[in-house]
Amino acid sequence: MRILVDQSGYELLNIGDVSMLQACVLRLSRQWPEAEIMVVARSSADLTTYCPDAIAVERTSGQNFAQLLPSKYRPVWQSTVPYLAGRLSRGRRLRSQPHTALEAVRAADVVVAAGGGYVTDTFRWHATGVLGVLSLAQRLGKPTAMFGQGIGPIRQHMLRIQARAVLPRLVVLGLREGRMGPDLALSLGVAPEAVTVTGDDALELIENAGTAVGHALGVNVRMAGYAGVDPAAAALVGEVAGQAAAALGAPLIALPVSRHGADADLEAIRGMFLTGHPHADVVLDDLATPQDLALAAARCRAIVTGSYHAAVFGLAQGVPAICITKSSYYDGKFAGLQALFPGICFVIPLGSSDLADRLRVAIHQAWHLPAHTRAAARDTAASLRDTGRAVYAQFRVAVEKAL
Repeated sequence: MRILVDQSGYELLNIGDVSMLQACVLRLSRQWPEAEIMVVARSSADLTTYCPDAIAVERTSGQNFAQLLPSKYRPVWQSTVPYLAGRLSRGRRLRSQPHTALEAVRAADVVVAAGGGYVTDTFRWHATGVLGVLSLAQRLGKPTAMFGQGIGPIRQHMLRIQARAVLPRLVVLGLREGRMGPDLALSLGVAPEAVTVTGDDALELIENAGTAVGHALGVNVRMAGYAGVDPAAAALVGEVAGQAAAALGAPLIALPVSRHGADADLEAIRGMFLTGHPHADVVLDDLATPQDLALAAARCRAIVTGSYHAAVFGLAQGVPAICITKSSYYDGKFAGLQALFPGICFVIPLGSSDLADRLRVAIHQAWHLPAHTRAAARDTAASLRDTGRAVYAQFRVAVEKAL
């Protein structure tokens, strides 16, 4: 059995993306212990760090040609190549070991997409590329699936057309939230029996964790363009968090998730805390693995975060998450998470005029949540984890019937 996994972060510089990929590879290997698993990734060495038994393949062929194009057109080329693949490589013999995603599609028995929030207008070029790979597999008669997906909003016309062509042909579609994704999937033509709400696949990596009993306040801010958070809003969050931590006698722990250069969370978190706030005792450690993030989240009693996966890793261990948002993309992500974990996940828009007061109240409320509420969140995560595993098993059964 050969399996190709496309995914959400080819550079492997986002711990959330890495956690979803690790979980996907782990769950697939449990279903097919002898399978060869190929993963679309930029660097073979980096992939080996996180998924030591997986084989890296490049995103697309024609990279030399793509480098000749202006940078704004490269995503267009990379996304449309899978649709041209039938003509461009017809009659070519496949190498013994695939080197690109297109070669890997031909070599694979099944093709899947690991979890992520990329089937949305904000990341439409990435979505187009992943859907293109799945479409090629479907045209070649290969079973396909998508796991742990956060889909939507999708208003961009061409992306809707592509999603409507690909999603209904999936064997299974696992969704990480049930507030927006299921209705959107059904409106795009996906059969109801193919859709299951599984929570985030990263929950697989937090198995057997008890309810956290930490005494720190976790902090994260995402200042990438798609998040819409400006330095002034981040500084205000940092000031309120620092004051709350001082009043509670608690240290602050950074929970960085993105490690992407200028958009790296650790630098953004450092910038939240202005000099002149000696009460803000902040632990600013880089977190290089999902396991690091899980351990850091377990040290917290509450978390203030602009990153989705900092919230996921906390909630799965019974740590309340106060999610700050200033974009429609994060509005949807955090609203879906809040629906799965009601009473312990709070969402605060950064554009509100009473932001500081609302944030103070939310931190106080989260800090003093009773033990049974925290335990209930952990139990919810365990139930979602079981559902996610069942969807992978459902896919295996369907594939083995088809092959």
